[in-house]
Amino acid sequence: MAETHEAKHGVPSDMEQIPVVWRYELLRYLRSWRLYASFAVVALVMVLLYLLPPLLGESYSGTDTGTEIWVTPMDPSAVPAGPYAVYATGTINRSQIDVDSVILYKDGVEYPSAGTWTLNEVSFGSASVYTILFLENVTGSEITATYEWYISPESFETLFLNFASFLVIICATFFGADAIVGEFQNRTGYLVFPNPMKRSVLFIGKFLASLTAGMIVLTIFYVALAVLSLFSARGIDDDFLLSFVYSVEFLVAAMAVAYLISSLLKGSTGATVLTFFLFIMILPIVDSVGMFAGVKIEGSLTFSSGALIYVLSDPYPSDTSQDMGPMGSLNVYYPDPVLAHVVMLAYALVSLGLGIYLFRRRQLAG
Repeated sequence: MAETHEAKHGVPSDMEQIPVVWRYELLRYLRSWRLYASFAVVALVMVLLYLLPPLLGESYSGTDTGTEIWVTPMDPSAVPAGPYAVYATGTINRSQIDVDSVILYKDGVEYPSAGTWTLNEVSFGSASVYTILFLENVTGSEITATYEWYISPESFETLFLNFASFLVIICATFFGADAIVGEFQNRTGYLVFPNPMKRSVLFIGKFLASLTAGMIVLTIFYVALAVLSLFSARGIDDDFLLSFVYSVEFLVAAMAVAYLISSLLKGSTGATVLTFFLFIMILPIVDSVGMFAGVKIEGSLTFSSGALIYVLSDPYPSDTSQDMGPMGSLNVYYPDPVLAHVVMLAYALVSLGLGIYLFRRRQLAG
């Protein structure tokens, strides 16, 4: 008699269930209007930000023709003898130029560089200063220059990174605000909760799916910005990737807060509105009040997120205070780049912990 074997089917472990929840939730986002709406917002804003400055007369590159160079003669007693003695200096007032395109004119006639002048570039972070050293006595002569210039990567990318924080808020609102409360309001929990799955597993799987959807949108934004920067600014800022890291950290923290709100409130509309206005209005108002009150609110999530923009500055900006007379002092604060990592991580961990706790205790009633 043939021996029979019974099929044994065990319940997957928690670690095996999380990827399953993540996969199906992400598939739902990929089929939803929200992801495509996010793509549309990114495309529309980037097109507007890219086209608006040239339309307003602020080009990203161009050619300066006949620019007068102010010549500063050297002290004759300080000029050493020799073929490379410097008799005068001049400065080109542009942050980024194509050094190979520089042509000088002496009294309207092209002034060759061989043995007569040299161009020195001195870098200060992402910007440069271009100094002309004259190896001949040009006192009394009119010196003009023609050269191609272009915007610096830092200045170009900063124009767009002001939108990055708003994009993170959109992702947290679209993909996180109603992720938990929707299970109760739409009664889909009657189908999901009876399954042999812990609520913490469902929470983490859904959170990772929302985070992945937000990461897709954010990555597309940064990749598009990098391509535009290479084209318009002829390079990418050295701290561009660090800015992306700060953006991802802000996304994780904001998404965690959105999930906490979603676990706390009873309606999708309320959770969506509160999540959006918390980041776009409430916390920024608190940050602004702190500036006038002379209090640096390091623990604010929106304040710490500013590091994703300021990190491009070289050197990193320092806090300043300006006397406004009867109105008091206006303080301009900048987040500490190291502390910003800690603050955003703390928001993410605390919000996730509280969100899971509230979700596990919440009852599906009605």
